Amino acid sequence: MDKLTMLSQINLFDELEMSDLKQIDNVSDMQPLKKGTLILGPEKPMKALFLLKQGTVRLYRSNAAGKQLTVDLLGDGNIFGETSSFSLTDDLVYAEAMSDVYVCIIGKSQFETLISENPKLAIKFIEILSSRLKEIYEMSENLALHSVKYRILSLLLKLSEKFGKRKNEWQTIDIKLTHYDIATMIGSTRETVSATISDLKKAGYIKKNPLIFAVHASKTNLFLEEKGE
Repeated sequence: MDKLTMLSQINLFDELEMSDLKQIDNVSDMQPLKKGTLILGPEKPMKALFLLKQGTVRLYRSNAAGKQLTVDLLGDGNIFGETSSFSLTDDLVYAEAMSDVYVCIIGKSQFETLISENPKLAIKFIEILSSRLKEIYEMSENLALHSVKYRILSLLLKLSEKFGKRKNEWQTIDIKLTHYDIATMIGSTRETVSATISDLKKAGYIKKNPLIFAVHASKTNLFLEEKGE
């Protein structure tokens, strides 16, 4: 797949004309990165915008004791990073490749020039920012107000909508997740997550084979609606 085709499949650019894509092509750098690569973080700052063409990237924070809290998981077509004027992360967030990935990197000055010259691009970027902020608010509310069971089901349902597909009542999550991964996303421990997942499997809310989860969509939605009131 050529670079222009890759650019056209990134959410931020999916409505741009070919002439605009060629302009972005001229100022961007496409790189393949291996699973486990630390793309950016407090010790590895970079004022640039990263366009995730292919793969999965985890955004997380880490405290002095090394405890991690996953802020978000990003899949094909997403964007992350920051410039001096626009930010989708901050200086304390790490970005790690959870799989082999292809990223397109646009530098600070190049991106801000593109934004100033293309109002449609600016509006789309604001929409993505707004959506990302909404997800952060929802995560904060879940951490503060809801049980581990609620937080796990809410997370898995959201991930199934982002990364999976539906067959009858079941929605798969087509990325590999460990119990530790889930714990870092809901602010719990691996032991508590493992025990709760075992209960949820017995109750018919989720199933797993072996690292691929599936969520019973209607049953989970009903539970979340009842407990979220």
